[in-house]
Amino acid sequence: MLLAVSMVLGVSGCGKSQKSTQDSGDTAKVKIAYQYGLAYAPLTIMQEQGLIEKNYDGDIEVEWVSLNSGSAINEGMASGDIDVACMGIAPFITGVTAGIPYKMYGTIAAQPNELLTNEDSIHSLKDITDDTKISVVNVGSIQHILLAMLAKQELGDAHALDNNLVTMSHPDGMTALMSGSVACQLTTAPYIFKAKEQDNIKEAESLDSVWPEGNAFIVGLVSDDLYENQPEIYQAVVDATQEAMDYINNNQEEAANILCKKEDVTAETMQEWLQDPGCVYDMKLPGVMDMANFMAENDFVDSAPESFEAITTESAR
Repeated sequence: MLLAVSMVLGVSGCGKSQKSTQDSGDTAKVKIAYQYGLAYAPLTIMQEQGLIEKNYDGDIEVEWVSLNSGSAINEGMASGDIDVACMGIAPFITGVTAGIPYKMYGTIAAQPNELLTNEDSIHSLKDITDDTKISVVNVGSIQHILLAMLAKQELGDAHALDNNLVTMSHPDGMTALMSGSVACQLTTAPYIFKAKEQDNIKEAESLDSVWPEGNAFIVGLVSDDLYENQPEIYQAVVDATQEAMDYINNNQEEAANILCKKEDVTAETMQEWLQDPGCVYDMKLPGVMDMANFMAENDFVDSAPESFEAITTESAR
């Protein structure tokens, strides 16, 4: 099952043509897209502390947009509407192999991912029947590909559970799981923490055998147009991302006080989440090409990228 990407006709020529604004004195602009979850904590810190503005030598207007899925971000990047984005590895691999003109400037986070269930009878994928509904964010999302990896290992077919999938945002999927509308959800932090507060929700099966703790989950992307024509903005984004990660890693209590508002929990709860060993914020985490090769070998994309260097900027290497 090849994953389709909504491409804009003549994508390489449809983006905004940007020129350096530092010398002209004009206000620079950059539009950044992201999604939900604890993986995006560095983006929250960047936004709250104005780190891109701090790291850019001049006036810059930063627009932040929250989107529901990687496919929506891919459409925005393909059309030239979005300059910088953060999303899961899988939709990035789908997009970059389909020709969307962007590159990865670094990994953003590793996160715990779990297959949760409200059914006592489900202990592994072998217990899932044709009628079992499994919530994932989207077809082609990293959750879908992680489930496919587990299906390949346990059931011998990466696509064995494709017909069981229902697509919902992480929050909606959690609500459906807790209400019993779906039997399973493959999700990430903080939704696994929130869902397992319910007595009837448990982890059905670990993903560690296919995606070890510390492997990348979310990656940061920059459009080729911005990277090539606005190097000052690109560098400000890279520096701001690293500064945000350093802040989270070195000032967990202070970071928790900022991040807790986003998830409507106490600072103490947020700090506990950040201390989970699966939550890692680093720009050079492993796993990107492993997922790309799996997707190519199992017909999620036509072929894997020719090399890691071909799809990344220097800050990711």
